[in-house]
Amino acid sequence: MAVREPSRRLVLLLAAGAAACAVRPYSPCPIDVPTALPPEAFDLCRQVLAEAYGPVLVADERAFLLQTGWVPSPPAAERRAAVFRDPTPANPDALAVVVEVRRITEPLLGLPQWTAPRGDAEAERDLAASLVTALTR
Repeated sequence: MAVREPSRRLVLLLAAGAAACAVRPYSPCPIDVPTALPPEAFDLCRQVLAEAYGPVLVADERAFLLQTGWVPSPPAAERRAAVFRDPTPANPDALAVVVEVRRITEPLLGLPQWTAPRGDAEAERDLAASLVTALTR
């Protein structure tokens, strides 16, 4: 029995390690603005965000943080978006976006519920492109 215990622990450690490697950490989508941000960058970003995702609920100009509320998105989902300052050593004014989506699920037993929010990379790229267009006019 002493031989089985270490091998069982090894199997559990390997399984836990494999599961941890399978989950990639999520990172926001950078907004690649080729020039310096214009003085009205915050207002431009707020306008683009509101047009694409509805009312902006969080608008902190000092921190450069904008976030919408959850809005319906087919099929049986909701989305929200955020634009924020994401400084790098090369660019302290760098911006990034996150678009989250959550879906309604119906378990076999119990009431429908929302899934945990997940990033939507395609929607983030689209929003980032719209923001670049607005910021470089």
